[in-house]
Amino acid sequence: MQTAIDSFLEFQRAQTPAEPRIARPRTRWLAPPNESFKINFDGAVFKDKDRAGIGVIIRDSRGLVMGSMSQVVPLPQTIVELEALAALKALEFAADLGLFNVILEGDSEILINALMDNSLSLASFGLLIQDIKAYAEFFQCISFSHVRREGNIVAHNLARHACHVTGFSVWMEDVPFHTLAAYQADLHSDE
Repeated sequence: MQTAIDSFLEFQRAQTPAEPRIARPRTRWLAPPNESFKINFDGAVFKDKDRAGIGVIIRDSRGLVMGSMSQVVPLPQTIVELEALAALKALEFAADLGLFNVILEGDSEILINALMDNSLSLASFGLLIQDIKAYAEFFQCISFSHVRREGNIVAHNLARHACHVTGFSVWMEDVPFHTLAAYQADLHSDE
């Protein structure tokens, strides 16, 4: 009996107390500075259809939508390639809208870090990085920003919506109905 008690006590001493959980502040979308536009982009994979989706939303400093889009594309080799393609399409969309003071924001930390790195990327998505950087030259002012998925939810919903799109769909100064709740939540997150 004593051996069992000693073993149990040794077991209890060996257990480290669980570290208290530190609540992370809620990640949310933040409006860009005045006279700037924030371009949020994301990609989604539809493996069963061998396709992927791209979602883009562009908002002004008050959070108002300048335009949003969903596009279906062939399934790339990697998620980062999909995110890079989404970033490139997002810049093309912003240029088509005549917006040249922008922040390009996505939830792929790997991609955003690659875009901020001035060295040549030898990654599988390196050519897409070069294309994005070349396209970025057309903008008067551009910066790259990483945000957690919770701060990029509208673009994510638009990317998921692409599975219902043939080719691509664009909404000017609007978002599709199913993304309206997420968009409105972003607007009211500053209150």
